[in-house]
Amino acid sequence: MIKTLPFLFIISLAIGCGGYKFQEVIEPLETGKPENAYTYLQKHAPKEPDIPYQFELGLVAHYANHFAESSKALDAAGDIAEDRYTKSVSKELGSLITSDKLRPYSATQYERLLSHYYRALNYIYLNQLDGALVECRRATALINYFKGEDEKYDFFGTGFLAHLSGMFFEAAGEWNDALISYKQAAEYYKNASEKTGVKTPDDIGNALVRLTRRLGFTDEFARYREQYGEPPSRPENTGELILFYESGYVPSKGQETLMFPIFKTDDVEDEEFVPTLIKREGMAYEEVKLEYLLRVAIPTIDSHRPRFSGIRVAVGENQGRGVLVEDVESIAIETFNAQRPMILLRTLVRAVGKYLLTRQANKKHEALGLLTNLAGVLTEQADTRSWQTLPNQIFMVRMPLPAGTHTLNLSFLNANGQVRRNQSVPDIKINPNRITFWNHRTYE
Repeated sequence: MIKTLPFLFIISLAIGCGGYKFQEVIEPLETGKPENAYTYLQKHAPKEPDIPYQFELGLVAHYANHFAESSKALDAAGDIAEDRYTKSVSKELGSLITSDKLRPYSATQYERLLSHYYRALNYIYLNQLDGALVECRRATALINYFKGEDEKYDFFGTGFLAHLSGMFFEAAGEWNDALISYKQAAEYYKNASEKTGVKTPDDIGNALVRLTRRLGFTDEFARYREQYGEPPSRPENTGELILFYESGYVPSKGQETLMFPIFKTDDVEDEEFVPTLIKREGMAYEEVKLEYLLRVAIPTIDSHRPRFSGIRVAVGENQGRGVLVEDVESIAIETFNAQRPMILLRTLVRAVGKYLLTRQANKKHEALGLLTNLAGVLTEQADTRSWQTLPNQIFMVRMPLPAGTHTLNLSFLNANGQVRRNQSVPDIKINPNRITFWNHRTYE
């Protein structure tokens, strides 16, 4: 037993180490200096860059206009996540001894999907529309994989990615693929709307009517026009702006400490003990019956909405208002809530095992028991890893504009729809009969 203690202490120290500080990343982002954030992350790369770091590097590189480097980092994160579908047995066993932080982080499903959004935009900004279409097809394949693996799949993030794919295919003139993607988007948004609160955007209905008319699908056209109405007409010699407005940060995970009472009458070694213990969360107990108070640390996540939760865009007399197309916060919280029971179960199995080790050590020597208990406490940390630079919400503005170069007048709105800040963005080029994609981020 004594030989295992140094190992546990070393692991506890290693768990707390990190190559970069998140605050050092967000400060330059929030002051309009993404290049500084990108440089900082490069200089403080971990020896073995893992998924969270690659995600952060990829997104920061995107905002710093290093689009190829952004895609490279996001690709690396995706490759690692795919490889980790098969669990590492040694790391899993290690996590049962020490902490969930030893488990290989595989990324959440919505994080993996959103990486395709940024990769596709990277290709757009590099004037490589074909590359963006490849990302759309990769995202579709990933969605199909998730659907195939879980008959109770939650469809979080899939509506937005299918919607995005429809727009990119439409921009490329690939009408059939665009129609298929818009149909999928309508289905996926509906499947997830109860938990995410994001309704199917009206733009999808307009696209279904527009594309079935173009493709000559008479029956579908009639059905969709009856369902969604006639889409707005477009003047001659106009192009289209599709703006994605990303607001705030997805809430990061914190750590909470829970106490579970072990009573003098409990058979701790019974295989049914942990399920019994789970039911005692938040339970009141009598001190006289208490044998031990089991302390565990698990992650937690709380809502943290940004100051801005909407956008209006004005270009001359033309105006458009943002529609919520992705609520990352709601998806993150719902995803965590679904995972929490298993996290708690795994944590309690580990904690009870540590308690048994402490009890056995106590029988041999009181000091040994004290050290074993201390090692267990030090190694008990919640796994709070996630992609922290993701936005809280994504809104979309889709509006026709005359061909030419324009200044966009942006008005950022609070939750009550009141304007809280204005900003002008010059030199946005609109080509006739073409779609211009652009994304904009605020952090407040």
